[in-house]
Amino acid sequence: MISISGLGNSKNSKFCLAIILSGITMLTACSHAEPDSTTEVAIAEESVDSSNLEESTSNESSDSTVYFGVLAIRSATLVHERYAPLLEYLSEATGRPFELVTLNQDSQFTQVAEEKLDFITSNPLSAVQIQRLHNTNFLTTLERPNTGSQFSGLIITGNDSGIQTLSDLKGKRVACVDFETAAAGCLFQIYHLLQNDIDPFQDFAEFAENPSQDNIVLAVLNQTIDAGFIRTGQLELMVKKNLIENIEGIKILEPKNDDFFFPHTTDLYPEWPIASLPNTEPALSEAVEAALLNISDDHPALETAQVSSFLPPENYDPIHNMIEALKLKSWDAQ
Repeated sequence: MISISGLGNSKNSKFCLAIILSGITMLTACSHAEPDSTTEVAIAEESVDSSNLEESTSNESSDSTVYFGVLAIRSATLVHERYAPLLEYLSEATGRPFELVTLNQDSQFTQVAEEKLDFITSNPLSAVQIQRLHNTNFLTTLERPNTGSQFSGLIITGNDSGIQTLSDLKGKRVACVDFETAAAGCLFQIYHLLQNDIDPFQDFAEFAENPSQDNIVLAVLNQTIDAGFIRTGQLELMVKKNLIENIEGIKILEPKNDDFFFPHTTDLYPEWPIASLPNTEPALSEAVEAALLNISDDHPALETAQVSSFLPPENYDPIHNMIEALKLKSWDAQ
């Protein structure tokens, strides 16, 4: 049995305001289609507001509700559609009722801090930040069809831009999704450039945020900006959605020479983990971990969640290293 805590009016409206204010004058269209593929679910960086969880009356009762938080990509409805079957499976496997709780970039931290959740899944940057602050325990890493348990970032420019190398970005106009929260849509690339002795905030003529990766790609093609940062799979998704005819007009700067499914500029990083909180019953945590690792490959909950399997946790040290190097939230956590 599962239920869902929907998204309500959050007191913290700065996130929504930031999205409204962050539109770049290069484009006026900032709307997004609802995700309809594994790639689109992975690509989306935006989050929405969550309503407050009611206090769990007991984490020790064998029939008490288990609260499972999910960082929302688009809406509470979409999160429910994707994760409800998985929580039904976990409920059957553990004999406990599960409640799905939709989270945003801010509420995921407060809900964990206030011990209102038992489990949480979020993008790897937020997940590691939460772990550093609140000592969560990673149980699994999700594996996506085609791309597996890793993803990466791209730095793109137009074929006729004259930009050939990372160094050529100096003095250019560049856009990314968000300087603080967008991993593959911004921070992977910033970290990569700094490792190559390029400081985007000092060396670019202009460095702006735009919450729409679609618009970043279109701005590159329209030459409104010189380069942009996007996630692996974004270009292919836009072709699938008929937003662009093909990717022939796009150049990927200094792509890695490996066998990853999508071309990419930055190193590969681990995908979303599922974590238990310190207040979660150990036996329940072990039961959920076992259920996720042992779910059958053809279970319909996997297809609905657009996941191929759950694996033992990947090594998240690269995310830790990036957080510390860029002094992102939690960088100085003890």
